[in-house]
Amino acid sequence: MTTFTGPPIGAVRNKPISAELKQVLDAAAQAAGVDTIKITSGGQDTLGEGTRRTGSTRHDKGRAADLKLVVNGTTLTFTDQSAHPVVLAFVTAAAAAGATGIGAGVAYMGNETIHVGFGTSVHDTSELTWGAGGKSANAPQWLRDAAQAGWAAPGPALGSAAAQIVAPGRYVVKARDGLKLRGGPGTNFDSEKTLQVDTELTVVAISSQDPAWVSVDLQDDGLLDGFVFAAFLKPAGTTHHESVPEPGGDHG
Repeated sequence: MTTFTGPPIGAVRNKPISAELKQVLDAAAQAAGVDTIKITSGGQDTLGEGTRRTGSTRHDKGRAADLKLVVNGTTLTFTDQSAHPVVLAFVTAAAAAGATGIGAGVAYMGNETIHVGFGTSVHDTSELTWGAGGKSANAPQWLRDAAQAGWAAPGPALGSAAAQIVAPGRYVVKARDGLKLRGGPGTNFDSEKTLQVDTELTVVAISSQDPAWVSVDLQDDGLLDGFVFAAFLKPAGTTHHESVPEPGGDHG
């Protein structure tokens, strides 16, 4: 069971989060292996119903939270270039469990705090990520990738994006607008090429540097061709059609 703390009584947004959001966060935490979720900013009064509020309407009625993730007493951190595997897993699982608004960035709320919640109103179901200034263009690439992985396979929380790759073997690209093959395990490595949807390949190994990435062999000749983001692969021969994100993301 996940431990929740906060929000601080002195915070402007000091009201509890909604039951719906708590369920999403709890599912994501359990899937990713997070012990404690520290809520630094929770719910607030809605427009016209109170004065203790600030900023976006996303936090109204506790439908969003700014939070920190804690594992074994350590608060997890990230940079704009990469994130701890547990942070990636949490974002993917939260998106899969129903979160539709996720923001993070060093220049947004520092290197520990993530915004997770729903839309600007109960009628807003748009799926968005953002970073500094609340702008989607400033969302770290790892955040976009992790959230899109969850939205591409909605349902029960997924846990680690890499957990879908249970062993080396044959897999198929499931990103509709293609999956980037990179020279190393992360978006900070140059892209060698873009693999089209339904491209079949062999997963050689899960990266020890970042388990959300896997090394692959495209020719099945035993030679390593590069790395791809594991969440956008499905086992070869899978007959069930999974939904995939529309063009617009920069997958992998």
